[in-house]
Parts: sequence; C-alpha cells; structure tokens
Amino acid sequence: MTIKQAVLRAAKAAGVFALVRAATRRQPRILCYHGGNLGDERRYNPKLFCTREQLRERLEWLRRTGFVPATLDEVATPGFAPAKGIAVAITLDDGWYSSWHDLLPSMAEYGYRPALYLHTEAYEAGAPIIPVSVRYILWKAGPVSATLAGFGAGMDGQWTLAEREARHRLCAAAEAWLLALPPQDVAPALERFAAALGVPAAQLDLASRRFSYMTREELQQAAAGGCAIELHGHLHEYLPGQPERNRANIELCREKIAAAGLPHPTHYCYPSGAFDAQAPDVMRAAGVATATTCLPGLVRIKDGDTRYLLPRFLDGGDVSMIEFEAEMSGVLELLRKLTGR
Repeated sequence: MTIKQAVLRAAKAAGVFALVRAATRRQPRILCYHGGNLGDERRYNPKLFCTREQLRERLEWLRRTGFVPATLDEVATPGFAPAKGIAVAITLDDGWYSSWHDLLPSMAEYGYRPALYLHTEAYEAGAPIIPVSVRYILWKAGPVSATLAGFGAGMDGQWTLAEREARHRLCAAAEAWLLALPPQDVAPALERFAAALGVPAAQLDLASRRFSYMTREELQQAAAGGCAIELHGHLHEYLPGQPERNRANIELCREKIAAAGLPHPTHYCYPSGAFDAQAPDVMRAAGVATATTCLPGLVRIKDGDTRYLLPRFLDGGDVSMIEFEAEMSGVLELLRKLTGR
C-alpha cells in the first residue's frame, strides 16, 4: 500500500468520502474505459485493457454507494441531477473487440447505456492495431538480443533490447514498416516480427482479436444493446490550430459510422485528449452535442462551451480500488483544488 492509498483509506474511514459525495451529489461523473482483457495484455498496459472482474467490482461499488446510470446528453444538461443518487455516464474509446466481448455485457447488466467513441480508420482496416501490437511484442520479448533479417532498412541488423534507446528505435521502425503494408498483410507480418524476437504466434495470439476492433456486425449488436456508437475521428488525431482539418476529420468519421448502418452520432472524444481553444467552435460547426477530454473532474455545465470540454476519469488496472472510490466520491477533485494541481 502506498502512502497515498493509506491516507485515502484513513479519510474514507473518517467519513470524508461520504461527506464529499453528499456535497457534490449534483455534479455528474463520466468514466472512461478502453478494451477488455482476453489474455495477458492487461499486464502489458493496464490503462488500456481492463478485466471483466475489475469492471464488475467498480460497477457493484457504484450501485451499492448510490450512483445511478446516465447518458452523455443527460450529464451535459444544465442543472441535471437524478432525484436520488449521483449520475454517472460511461464511455469507451476506440472500438476494441474486447470491449464488446468483455465489458459491454456487464455495463448492460448494471443498467448503463455507454457511448463508444469509434476510431473509424482502424475499424475499416480490420487489422490488428499496429502501435499497440508492436509494443506488446517488445514487452513480451523482454531484454533479448536478436538479429533481424529480411525486414528492410532500419530494421535489419543486431538489436540489444535491454537498451531503452534501441527498443524505441526498433519500435518506431517496426511501426513504419507495418503501416506501409496493406491491412490484410499486417497480421502475418506481426507474427513474423514477433517470431524473430522469440515470441511465438501462439503467445501473440492475434486469433483472439485482442488487438483488433469490432466488426460492423458487432458494432450493430452493441448499438442494439443500448451502446451509442459515437465520434472519435476517422484519423485518431485532433490537431491544435487546424480547425478545418479537425472538422473534416469528425465529419468523415460520422459518414463512416452512418455507412455501417448505425444511428447518427453526435458525441465526440478528443483523441489522446488533445484539444485547443478553438475546440468548442469546431464542435459546434461539426454538429457535435458534447465532447469529452482526458482530464479528471466533476461535470459542471457553466456555459455553452463547457459541454465541449467535459472531464472524464480514465479508469484502468493501474488504479487501485481506493483511488477509484476517492475519484468518484469527489475527494481527489477536492485535493487537486486545494493543492492547485
């Protein structure tokens, strides 16, 4: 247990959590998840991949503590607060297959109608997500020395992966090599790269689709089950200072979602949390109803721009249960204000 966790446990035992929850009851919360967990990927990146068991622990605590499910439209409505309890909306980023397989069933069971922000370029490609897959391979390989041949300039040669700088260079080179391939060639190329570093195809386990997004049929099933498929950009980017390009990226994402036979999307998530002072105007021009950031906090709709800068708490396997309770209770928000952080 860290010092922070020990202090939070003491504060909870003293009734601080319950007191702050009561004081902030009218401020909704927004939670963020990414993928589920189909193998050991949670050990590689616990922020990106969440186990079903962890999610259910969170949802059970929320229910037991008096939190109630809400939608993004509800939490962005000025003055909105349920008659009883504290409103919580849940979002999922990207479109991971493991979200559909592992997380959405539990969310539906607990009464949530989450928003899933779809990165449509990767969804359309249908290939494993290259940056995540490459980093997993390097993590799985560990500090090995390997000789690569037949991969091309920038990759062929002797690599000592115990050296941090060498790992970074190989990661960048492998990503560039894979991004130049047609989508149908990415999975075999990943397996060849993994094998060269001593990671067998069975351990990489691309067949489980743990590094892939949902299909059109799975997205439609998710929507039929109450999950709103929303906007994350066709390209996974928001470029500060380029409003027209950002608007075009959002509108192309919307076109791709409509082409998949899904309802008209109106909610947006800033990819990697990047936004700028022009963001509210970009959102209005693109017909967006709300936009979420990656900054934690409680939702307070103060003016017309606030709905385009909504705070979210990014939960994951690197967050202890006591830290989750503190964030959702509003205690960590209070501490950030007191310390100016």
